[in-house]
Amino acid sequence: MDKIQLIVSGVANQSNPDSTAYTLILSEKEGVRKLPIVIGVNEAQAIELQLEGLIPIRPLVYDLMCSFFSSFSIDIIEVIITNVDRGIFYAEIVCCNSGASNEDYIRIPARTSDAVAIALKVGCNIFTYEQVLNVAGFEWTAPGDDISNSTPRLEGVALPELKTMLKKAIIREDYEFASKIRDEIELRSKD
Repeated sequence: MDKIQLIVSGVANQSNPDSTAYTLILSEKEGVRKLPIVIGVNEAQAIELQLEGLIPIRPLVYDLMCSFFSSFSIDIIEVIITNVDRGIFYAEIVCCNSGASNEDYIRIPARTSDAVAIALKVGCNIFTYEQVLNVAGFEWTAPGDDISNSTPRLEGVALPELKTMLKKAIIREDYEFASKIRDEIELRSKD
């Protein structure tokens, strides 16, 4: 399976002021698709600090993990977002002992937000597969384009994000898209 490289575009606060969730936006390095992933406040803070090049006064858990890896000569090779199921993303941190061959790589399952924070910390690449982008990605053809012109695949979007998207679609008076979102929410409530 071919890997598709992603870059971190940023972290966006949810539109609901009562929400403690954030959206991590990953973009295809060589394409126009975006991959939105709902993450928690602590992970969002760690990713934002890394993106802005800020060093916390005391080490965060990601700093501790990277120090641990370094102390035991473990290299982080890459992070791969391997799957999405009902809005839940799965990732692996690919690592090895320094100087090991490809056959000695170890894949450690991780939450996607943790894996991305570590990737930013150590400067390794982030990848995903076409199937993940097909399920949860959406196209955004140019900066400044109205995102309502593109249609995200709703199967890969988490339920809280679907509810936020529904409110935004209604505010934009995009009732056709709102009805698709409503149908997806109703389908999941039956499960």
